[in-house]
Amino acid sequence: MPIDFKKTTLDNGLRIVVVEHHKFPVVAVNLLVRAGSVHDPQGHEGLANIVAQLLREGTHEKDSLEIADAIDFIGGTLSVESDCDSTSVTASALAKHFTLILKVLSDVTRSPAFPPEKTEFQRNRSIASILREKDNKMSLGSRNFIQMLYGMHPYGHPPIGTVNGLKSIKREAILAFHKEHFLPNNSILTVVGDINTATVLAAIEEIFGKWKKGDTKEILFPPIHKINGHTVRIVDKPDLTQTDIHIGHIGIKRTEPDYFAIVLLNYVLGRGPVSRLYTKLRAEKGLTYGVTSMFDSRNLRGPFFIRTYSKNESAVEVLQIVLDELLKITLKGVTRTELDRAKSYYAGNFPLSIETPSQIAAKIIEQEFYGLPEDYVTKYLIHINEVSLEEVNHAAKRVLDPGNVVAVLVSKAEDILDEARGLGVVEVKEP
Repeated sequence: MPIDFKKTTLDNGLRIVVVEHHKFPVVAVNLLVRAGSVHDPQGHEGLANIVAQLLREGTHEKDSLEIADAIDFIGGTLSVESDCDSTSVTASALAKHFTLILKVLSDVTRSPAFPPEKTEFQRNRSIASILREKDNKMSLGSRNFIQMLYGMHPYGHPPIGTVNGLKSIKREAILAFHKEHFLPNNSILTVVGDINTATVLAAIEEIFGKWKKGDTKEILFPPIHKINGHTVRIVDKPDLTQTDIHIGHIGIKRTEPDYFAIVLLNYVLGRGPVSRLYTKLRAEKGLTYGVTSMFDSRNLRGPFFIRTYSKNESAVEVLQIVLDELLKITLKGVTRTELDRAKSYYAGNFPLSIETPSQIAAKIIEQEFYGLPEDYVTKYLIHINEVSLEEVNHAAKRVLDPGNVVAVLVSKAEDILDEARGLGVVEVKEP
């Protein structure tokens, strides 16, 4: 599936990718800034996310209502999302409104006003969201799992931050973070849609050309500590009869050379209703209604995890089965039939994930952000089909480590504590 794109860079360092896609009369714009929670200063956990959420809350030219009206009037969309490695401002509309949405996107990204009352509101909303996690066993499990994996490393807190971190953030820190990171030479702009490349590039030059570049600092992140043995944390929720389970270890960078082999390996292990984990835990044992595994590949090594749930009395049995399956696939590998089935899944699924301008823009900007080869998207399925059985099984031995994992069980501690001690070091923690 060929995707012809034009790449260029403005004098201020803003990298641009334009793709003409004339299937639908719409355009999608995605501006990615290298400013995520990994850039939160220690003690200010949640700063990047607060900055991102405030972008739509008013600029020096328009208040939040005027921004919303401008987008709604043309039936467009505008959203902001911050994750571990970056912040994305995305917009879409009919192609004839391209210039308007580009101006709005530029305004919210470059000239946010950060009104004090909105800052306080956003801080309180984020804190309330974190406090509500105590009633959500999946969120509790995920936050504790990440803490155990990464400790004090910047990946050790979710993008939304921590209560103490959010309380410490002053408006001055918000202004400084925006000034330091929201720079053209720290950003990538992708435009995909029913547009003319030359016209789009001229508009981008006019709107973004005067955005002043700045100094970007290379951040030296601390090393990620190694996990030794099996460590279990029980988050005690005495009201629960079902246990939420997270188990895993440090995973991979997005730029791993055997990435496609790992994608196929993960499908065989824990993605979908024919995966090994689903077959064993759901179909054969009837211990859960769902299980999934995932390599959350990032700029640095992201987490590899398996998430499932079961009745309290069978939770430790489920955990042991997961460990057994991890060991089995590491030692014996996958079969030819399993590999062919995984390839067949991606042959059918990948084209569906790259149909619309927004989907294409997301794939292209992923390619640019991680510095992947320029044919990464267009040759995705070719790379998938070229993976050999030996490469998948080598990847299994390389990236899976069932002897060194952390596990989080959100459960009624007294129901599972004694049995869990048979798995390794166990700690019990309040939510």
